[in-house]
Amino acid sequence: MNKQMTSRERVFAAVTMSEVPDQMPVVPLMMTRGIREGGVRVDKVLLDGVAQAHAKKKALDKFGGDCIIPGTDLFTPVECVDGCELDYLPYAQPSLVTHPTPTKDAFYRFKEKYEKEGFQPSKRVLAIQDEAREYVKMGLRDTHAIPTPVGGPITTAQLMTGSSEFLGFLSNDPEYAHEVTELALDVVKNVCRMMFEAGIDVCNILDPFNSSDILPPELYREHGLPYQKRLFDYIHNDLKGIGFTHTCTFTQPIWRDIASNGSMNFNGDMYPGMDKAKQAIGGQISLMGTLSPYSTLMHGSTEDVRNEVKKLAAEVGYNGGAIVMPGCDIDWNIPEENLHAMIQQCAEIKYPMDIAALGDLSNVYLAGHPMHPGKRSSSAAGDQKIAEVKTHVDNLSPVEEVNHYLVEAIMEYDGAKAIEWTEKGLELGMTPQEIVFDGLSLGMKIVGDMYERNERFVTDMLKAAKTMDKAMPILSPLLEASGGDGGPTGTVVMGLVRGNTQDIGKNLVCLMLKANGFNVIDLGKNVKPEQFIKAAEENDAVAIGMSVMTNSSSVYVEKTKQLLDEQGKGDKYLVMLGGAAANIGLGRQFGIEYGIDANAAVELVMKHVESRAAA
Repeated sequence: MNKQMTSRERVFAAVTMSEVPDQMPVVPLMMTRGIREGGVRVDKVLLDGVAQAHAKKKALDKFGGDCIIPGTDLFTPVECVDGCELDYLPYAQPSLVTHPTPTKDAFYRFKEKYEKEGFQPSKRVLAIQDEAREYVKMGLRDTHAIPTPVGGPITTAQLMTGSSEFLGFLSNDPEYAHEVTELALDVVKNVCRMMFEAGIDVCNILDPFNSSDILPPELYREHGLPYQKRLFDYIHNDLKGIGFTHTCTFTQPIWRDIASNGSMNFNGDMYPGMDKAKQAIGGQISLMGTLSPYSTLMHGSTEDVRNEVKKLAAEVGYNGGAIVMPGCDIDWNIPEENLHAMIQQCAEIKYPMDIAALGDLSNVYLAGHPMHPGKRSSSAAGDQKIAEVKTHVDNLSPVEEVNHYLVEAIMEYDGAKAIEWTEKGLELGMTPQEIVFDGLSLGMKIVGDMYERNERFVTDMLKAAKTMDKAMPILSPLLEASGGDGGPTGTVVMGLVRGNTQDIGKNLVCLMLKANGFNVIDLGKNVKPEQFIKAAEENDAVAIGMSVMTNSSSVYVEKTKQLLDEQGKGDKYLVMLGGAAANIGLGRQFGIEYGIDANAAVELVMKHVESRAAA
């Protein structure tokens, strides 16, 4: 049996892989939840580091865990850029309201000022410094690890411009994308410097924009990895500190790259499974994660939590080099008993580990496994029309041939081909509706299905949409002249609810709705319930779609439905939700339809429009 370690010794034994810990280390991510446990509202203390420190110390005393974390989120670097505006929320991480440099003019104005005046920390960065210093005064640095989250270079760059805009720069103006990221890197370095000066041990660099859900691996290697390497070199060699990497969701194609970026720990969702990451890179870099924060911690039982912790220990932590952690910030409404179960179960798993003593875990699955209750799947799986396109390629009729090549044009991002076969379809007498819905939109649906199965990337979805746009100037006048008969029509109001800033999924839903003939009113990010309802009324919408990325923000979805019911409009619109924190159970609880992905959202709206027309 190993000697009893302090929490600090336990974490660094796992991180450095220099020795096996005494027990399974756990980082419960008590950030905004930690503030709440201290009896104060998040928005009241984000600029008061001492108050944050004492609130989180109460959470540490209540639950335990092997670290205490100054700060709450990845927005600290972008908040140091002139023009950035955050909304501080009562029980959640802040929400980015205004991108500070959405245009080139705005960027170059800031760059000129930055080069003249140098880095100017935001009030919140100074507050986090105070928070870290307070932990040192409390003596916590002697017993616990003190890591803090900091947004990564390319993630900060896209927060400066806007995610869709930055994706466009990567494709169409890569030199400018590099210029923005270069400045972002310098801002991130300065935030890290200030954190280490205050006494923290680790900067956990949150760089979710590098996820293979968003960037193809080659774009990460060109636009993300080089900046990470330079940042970690600076942290380790100049600041004499430690750097971790956090990247969300699907990362398997870049695991080996992440292991080579110079950080000492990789943490995140690690789809398609932390056990697979252990096999691939666990000998090179320590791993931290991933007790599923939504399906298990939020919606599971204490037994579910304990079993998933045991499975992580057996599959990932059996020889050390691993720390149990949820995939993201512990939400304010996760049941207390589940937090206690996670932390207590880690304390009960001792090294050297007796795997057999953990019990029969054959029916327990890690996040990313197809059998895990939180596993995402594609709504288009098993779709007969997609199956026919993929297999039925011989003896095509002229109309089938047109649709086949229209689908092929979308999948190949070939605008000229899309125009050519659109014109051929019209020459054959096909209606514009048939060309859109049986050809172009079906191609978009297939690309969406491939994205959901991790076979294509967000950038591919954008290229497919641009391909379809090439043919639409030919079809749009004909669709208008026909009154749109023969296909779904109507307006859908879309937005990311208050408290959320990651809008890529919402943007994909908007793309797919437009590809299927709907008018889309995109309200953007941080949308309040009243704004959804007002836009729906003003535009005579058929549906309201809300994207929710954090559990704490689901209250705004519920509030939207409550307001509609109070106003007697509960049945006037199809109300639907989707996003990382959404699930069918939440939809049922609120009386709202749930769409697992962009294709599912389109199906929901189509069925709603068809049922209204038939009524």
